[in-house]
Amino acid sequence: MGENSPMPVEIRLIIIAALVLLVVGAGFYWRITTGRAKRVADGTQIDLARLGATKNGKPVTEFGKKITFLQFSTEMCSQCRQTAHLLGEFESQNPDVLHIEFDLTHRLDVAKKFNILQTPTTLVLDSHGRVTSRIGGAAKTQTIQDEIGHFQI
Repeated sequence: MGENSPMPVEIRLIIIAALVLLVVGAGFYWRITTGRAKRVADGTQIDLARLGATKNGKPVTEFGKKITFLQFSTEMCSQCRQTAHLLGEFESQNPDVLHIEFDLTHRLDVAKKFNILQTPTTLVLDSHGRVTSRIGGAAKTQTIQDEIGHFQI
């Protein structure tokens, strides 16, 4: 074979197959990790007044008695509505749970501060506003139940 001869078909097929496997593997990894809680141990404290959090048009300054789900969303996020609905259902069933949805669309400063790289991202807070875990992507029902179960009144 000369310097300008084409690559053998077998090698091309092997390269294509390897790329397909890599993409499928990455997609599978993303699917099984998104929507699951990851523990946060850095002790980050949320100040709702400073954040400017609102619920039903009114400022929120207190956390849930047991747990607060602080969901970061954007206007164009398709999974944010589904996550807000799910978290809202848990809130309506349990008076110790608070769900706050915060729109990041025009608040890139907040996205940067909390390292929000995808929406929805939900921070799970204890009754004092300390971040205990982080859920990237649409939260799964079991994940929410597990997070609520981690807190005792």
